[in-house]
Amino acid sequence: MNINPEPIELGTPTAEPFDLKLYQQAITEGQQLLADSSSKASAARHIYGLLQSESRDVILRAFIEGAEVTPKGAPTYFYNIARKFKRKKSSTSDSTVV
Repeated sequence: MNINPEPIELGTPTAEPFDLKLYQQAITEGQQLLADSSSKASAARHIYGLLQSESRDVILRAFIEGAEVTPKGAPTYFYNIARKFKRKKSSTSDSTVV
């Protein structure tokens, strides 16, 4: 019987961003939006817009750091925002088809 005595942390994003400078910019801008009395959702949308080419784990970590979203709430924000961006992108591409 193999018992692992070390606890496993679930939900801790560990991926590193491709563009660290852009990641830092996204976090700073998200925090600034919150300071300007914007909502967490608005800050998270802005962060997603800047980092949408990054991995899911990187974006989740940016939500936590830049939009002050809880670790348990971050995946929900990611799912809803990603859906909205995909819907917006598909409706834009549909209107350009001739």
